[in-house]
Order: sequence, then C-alpha cells, then structure tokens
Amino acid sequence: MVQKVNWPSIILGIIGWTLIGLTLLAMWMALRASASDPDPSGKDIIGFFPLFALVIIGPVNLAGGIAGIVGAVGKPKTLKLNWLGILLNASPYVIFTVLPFLLAILFGR
Repeated sequence: MVQKVNWPSIILGIIGWTLIGLTLLAMWMALRASASDPDPSGKDIIGFFPLFALVIIGPVNLAGGIAGIVGAVGKPKTLKLNWLGILLNASPYVIFTVLPFLLAILFGR
C-alpha cells in the first residue's frame, strides 16, 4: 500500500509561513522608510501589521492543521507522513507564544 503525503496541509503551512515572512518584511521596510521622516504621526499603525495579517494567516493555518489532523487519523504510519503539515501549521503559534517569554528571560526583564 502506497502512503500518500497530505499535500494540502503542507502547502497551507508553507503559505502561512510565507505570509508571516512577508508581514515581517513589510514591517521592516515601513520602519526603515519612516526612520528619516521627522513627523512621527501615523507610524503606530506599523505595530498592527501582524494583527491585520492574522486575519489571513489564522484561517490558512487552521485549515492546514485540520487537513493534517484529518489525514493522520487512522493508522500510525499515516501520522508519520502528516507530521510535517501539522508542524508547519502549529509552529507559528508555538513560536510566537514562547518567544516573548524566552526574550524576557534572556534579557532579564
């Protein structure tokens, strides 16, 4: 029996990480462009870019995670092939939940 990889889950996980990368790039570019601007009004919107991106990233990762879990139901061997999709879709939330605490510990704040 040939085991199939759950491509929708993996593709949605990659799309989610690509959107996160594009959001970070947009924030970095907006901060670099506004560094030379003498008027600071309107720059606080840059901090809301991740919130706006979450409107798209959240459903993409949710659909990918569900597809990965549904594909993993059944035999234990199928779970091995779907772990990548589940990991790609769950990892942004794990990383961005743990990262602030880790940075606070590292920098002692």
